[in-house]
Amino acid sequence: MHQDDNYFWEAMHDNHWEGPGIWFFWITIVILVVLILYFLMRSTQRSAYSQSKESPLDILKRRYANGEMTSEEFEERKRILESS
Repeated sequence: MHQDDNYFWEAMHDNHWEGPGIWFFWITIVILVVLILYFLMRSTQRSAYSQSKESPLDILKRRYANGEMTSEEFEERKRILESS
């Protein structure tokens, strides 16, 4: 082994990688990964929601077209939406 190789070997097996130091390192890594995943998922959900967001009137029209309400109910709810 070269002298530089011994330095690397000794540095890797020094006390820095034993005891509570290594636990702190791995806990920090896990927390960072969890936070990154959380913010990525949150931004993805937010953009998907904003792209597929229907207006209340569109929802009302779709529900009427699906037969979920009568003409009278549709007209009354439409009037309420338009007045607000």
